[in-house]
This record gives sequence, structure tokens and C-alpha cells, in this order.
Amino acid sequence: MLPGLALALAIASCAGPARQTPTPPPQGPPPATAKPESKKPVMMNGRGAVSSISLDDFFTLQQSGKTLIFDARAAFFYQLGHIPGAINLSKNDCDQSIAARESEIKAALAAGKILIVYCSSITCPDARTVAIHLAGFGYPVRIFSGGWEAWKEADLPGA
Repeated sequence: MLPGLALALAIASCAGPARQTPTPPPQGPPPATAKPESKKPVMMNGRGAVSSISLDDFFTLQQSGKTLIFDARAAFFYQLGHIPGAINLSKNDCDQSIAARESEIKAALAAGKILIVYCSSITCPDARTVAIHLAGFGYPVRIFSGGWEAWKEADLPGA
């Protein structure tokens, strides 16, 4: 590809959509439409705390069985390998997944377990996204920001 053409394409792809002239609002009352039913689970009080956890502390808790671990990566990556005991809870439809696991999460917390979420690496925002959703349901949660990459670099076991 010609250098000038590549630059033009790069600029065009970052520029966003072309501006359009605004259309005037329709005259008269708006048409009556039925409000679609929301199938999204209702979040609780949003008071769950979100904090971080180090690799050493995470490994110690994981080995002692005092954790409920959520892998925030897509199912495909989870299937390729994950931290032993982790449950796949990707950010897509995580509210429904959290609601479906409500009894499991409450039982784990009642047993003194700590909820921990991780994703692929420190640059991946998915663990934080899932943690915020868990906190929105009122659950305290910790984020292992190093993710699967840091776990494997430390030569820790995978499943």
C-alpha cells in the first residue's frame, strides 16, 4: 500500500462518521409505543467494596480453599487454561450470570470465602468490569490485576 494512502485511511478511520445536518423534530405528539420489558436482573444496593489482591496473597488463599474465583476472560480463553477452581464469568451478560450464581456467591461469603476476579493481564480491563458488577450486587470483591499472564509467569499450576 502506498504510504500516503495508508495515512489517509488511518486518518479517515479515526475521524468518526461524517457530520450530518440535524433533522427537525417531528410535528405533533410522539407515537405511543409500548415500553420493552427489561430482562436485566435488578442490581442490589451497589455497596460492595472493590479492592486489589497481590499474587502472593491470592495464591495463599487459593491453596487454602478460601476463595471463590471468577475468570473474566471469554469462554474460549478460559477453556485454554485457567487458575484451578476458577469459574468463567465473562463480562458479556455478567449480570445474568451473577444473578444465576447468587446462592453460590452468598454461600461462599457466609463460609468466609473471598471473591476474586482476574482476566488475562494487567492491561485487561475485564476483571475490573466484572468486579464492579459484583459490587453492584452488593458483594465485596478483590481484583487480581496480574491475571492469567502473571499466574503463568510465576509458574503456578493451571487447570
